[in-house]
Amino acid sequence: MINRSSIEIIFFNLCFIALVFSISLDLITTGFSEKIFYLVSYIAIIYTFIHVYKNPGFFYAHKPLFLLCISLVLYAAGKIIWALLFKHTEFIDIQKNYYSGGKRFFLTAFILVYFYQCRTLLNRRILNVSITVIVIGLITTLYLGYLARTPEYPRVKWVTDAATTSAYLAVFISITAIILVHKCYQSSRLSLLLFLAIFLINLALVLVTQTRAAILLTPLLYFIFFLSHYRSVNKKIQVLLFAIITVSAAVALYCSWERLAQIQTDIREYQANNDTSIGARISLWKSGWYSVTFDLLGQNPDQRYHKVEEFVHQFERGNPEAARAAAYHLHNDILDSFSLQGVFGLCALLAFYICSVYFALRKDIISNTSLLFVILPVIVFGITDTVLIQSNTALVIAMSMALSLPGLNKTPTHE
Repeated sequence: MINRSSIEIIFFNLCFIALVFSISLDLITTGFSEKIFYLVSYIAIIYTFIHVYKNPGFFYAHKPLFLLCISLVLYAAGKIIWALLFKHTEFIDIQKNYYSGGKRFFLTAFILVYFYQCRTLLNRRILNVSITVIVIGLITTLYLGYLARTPEYPRVKWVTDAATTSAYLAVFISITAIILVHKCYQSSRLSLLLFLAIFLINLALVLVTQTRAAILLTPLLYFIFFLSHYRSVNKKIQVLLFAIITVSAAVALYCSWERLAQIQTDIREYQANNDTSIGARISLWKSGWYSVTFDLLGQNPDQRYHKVEEFVHQFERGNPEAARAAAYHLHNDILDSFSLQGVFGLCALLAFYICSVYFALRKDIISNTSLLFVILPVIVFGITDTVLIQSNTALVIAMSMALSLPGLNKTPTHE
């Protein structure tokens, strides 16, 4: 028996399913997800302080978790301090997004402690209901996205700022769904059927956004997840599932081939015409390095913009698409953090990446491997885009990380 009070178990399970509702509705509602997240974070803060006070050696006994939480706090501090230092800017939306995102990553550290410490308290019925909720949420999101498509706006963005952001969020939510499915049903037939269904929904979601990075990465993520979590499945079933995933991926590539083929065309024609999606990225990366400051806490967005604009006009033939995007971001998370938040911001971001992967790969009694499938797309998408600049994206990543932790142990542990 687990030596925990009934109230603690009830509170944790309510918090768990609350985050599931929150993440399931994120793409189709505004305001609801944030309120739920903050409510859970307040409970997590109270729990963390009480637990650490009663168990002073908690973090010493859980060093990987401690390192991950410290990296989150440092990363959050870099964003918040920068936003407070450079709040007088023409690009106030950038400042507000980084400030809000910083707060959410700071609160995430407490939620992770809470969910990690209570990870064996998850009720199976709650987990079943959670899977139902998140799958219904994904289906509803896909249906509303399909209805929202128009000839003028073929790329669906739901309630977010851009189609690319929507695609990334759809991947995080779907990955969270398959993580919960495997926790609940392990390698059973029902687990495989739900895994396949969620994969197809996820593929359809990214297809309606026409986001190339998501279309290319999604099948690969599911391949890796399958190899990692379903190795005990019968070989014939493995082959069948691989065949279905491969065919589905091929169909998705075929449906989006025109946009995917444009990548090669844009690269080939870059010297003659850089006013393209890929050309803008190349121009931004080059101008971004030019704009980097080696100050500890970075620079004002206005300063960076003027440096990027100067470089684009002098060396990139005044690339219009790059000049437009430079007002918001540089299409690369590392470059964006370094150019705005300086050396501290860069080091904090890299620490977050490293500590997250280290925590996920630790071979403890209870595995944390599922977290790797949340962090991996964060890192990969961040190579060609700025994932972490959006405060709502920070919210979804935070909830995905938290929901990946509970239910990892097959037998309860005494703590």
